[in-house]
Amino acid sequence: MGWPRARGKIEDNNKVQQLIEKKFNVKLKNRKLDVNNKEQKNLMVASGELPDIAFMDAPEKLYSDAVTRSISKEMIMKYAPNYAKVLSDQPTGWKINQVPGKNGEYYALTGYKQEWDNLTWGQVYRLDWMEKLGFKPKGDIVPVGTSGGAERVFFSKQAFTLDEEQKMFEAFVNNDPDGNGKKDTYGLLLNNSDASWALSTEAGAFGIGWDYGAGADYNMEENGKLVSYAISQNYKEFLTYMASLNKKGYIDPEFTTLNRAKSWEKFAAGKYGAAQVQVQAAGMVPFTFNRPPGNLILKDPNAKFLFTPPPIGFKGQQGSAAYTPVDGFGYAMVIKKDVSDEKLARILQIFDYLNLDKDGLMLSAFGEEGKDYSWEAEPYKSAVIPKQAAEVEKDGIGYYNLPIQFGNVNAYYSNAAVSKLTDLYFGAEAGRKIAYRPFKWDYSNQTKFNELKTKYDAKLKTIKDEFLFKSITGELNVDSAWDAYVKNWRSSGGDEILAELEKAPKVADLRKK
Repeated sequence: MGWPRARGKIEDNNKVQQLIEKKFNVKLKNRKLDVNNKEQKNLMVASGELPDIAFMDAPEKLYSDAVTRSISKEMIMKYAPNYAKVLSDQPTGWKINQVPGKNGEYYALTGYKQEWDNLTWGQVYRLDWMEKLGFKPKGDIVPVGTSGGAERVFFSKQAFTLDEEQKMFEAFVNNDPDGNGKKDTYGLLLNNSDASWALSTEAGAFGIGWDYGAGADYNMEENGKLVSYAISQNYKEFLTYMASLNKKGYIDPEFTTLNRAKSWEKFAAGKYGAAQVQVQAAGMVPFTFNRPPGNLILKDPNAKFLFTPPPIGFKGQQGSAAYTPVDGFGYAMVIKKDVSDEKLARILQIFDYLNLDKDGLMLSAFGEEGKDYSWEAEPYKSAVIPKQAAEVEKDGIGYYNLPIQFGNVNAYYSNAAVSKLTDLYFGAEAGRKIAYRPFKWDYSNQTKFNELKTKYDAKLKTIKDEFLFKSITGELNVDSAWDAYVKNWRSSGGDEILAELEKAPKVADLRKK
């Protein structure tokens, strides 16, 4: 029985492997492959060497190409009852990965992260600059943590309006907040790499959910018609607004030459007063220490930050694109074509134990308590703190798990500060309500949307990004150039994509139980 996640550092006969083999009376063979290397994965599939179980992208294509087999609902319910309950508890649980035309048959098992179903982005401001320049936070503020820099990040449920933000930006630029006697500070962090990281919350103030590509993913309804946000009137208003910020000098004029990493370096150097950040970054989770606000907090002991929900627009709009278009499902596990029902039954039993049985999950995902991990606070209600990273890799810890995080399990992967922010706002109803989702989505691959997106996405993204940056810098006038831009986007494949999406269900309907 092959297993998929080894990346070359795992050792054969590791302790998690031994646990599985002993409990289920099986023998595992680890396929040592870098799952993040697309070339390696493609070669594995092309050579017919896919293991019995594999974590793979594009599972529907693997099935349609007869590389993998289907899994019946009946078998999932019988042999993986805990996972079946996860699917039953979510509106889309039994809709995802359905084999077209075969009711009750699925071409993959999918992970689930509760955080993906919530708002993940907010806005962070230099609170020490605000205090120096006479700006007060709105609402009650609370420190998100007690140590490690998190005690200098404060949270308020009350967001600023764009007008209030602009007044702060003006002071951040003109009133020497860092006290160096130079006019070398700016309002909002921006770079040329991916506007989705830097502008999603600002765009949200104009009713836009911002995607990572060409604009087709986060489609919306405008005047009763389906449109991409990238050709919507809301987007036009947003571009005009951003151009005005740039003209006033609130944006770093070097942003067009700064990639994401370089803009983060300038943030760490104390040059920006505000940035869009994820809740994990505001909560000072270690993997975010290279980005705002952690990269400055750890460098400057006097730096303080205020974290708020996204800013509120002129028409009362507020939000940011949800991390995933429809729900919290993501990552796929597929089963090789020639796996028998008997072997599949055993795979499902192992899968259920490793991912959803408390003992199985802790041992396979984290190892032995005391040796491999400790608890941040109360066991099973707080974060797991891993110990020896190298040992974890060779021992197979985490390699046999599909990410399934919800309820108490969600807390295992979040520190106390992130859990606090989630409870206060980002995982609560108020936060979920302002997570923008597409108007329509081809959830079950019933149309040619993905095919057309693959065909046209790169060209459409180039058109969108070029217009975005030229609009902000003032190289072109948004009003006079708008119609030509929209025509170009539509004729370059955009209209074909939207026509396919018209056939897809509404996301609001998909999310109904």
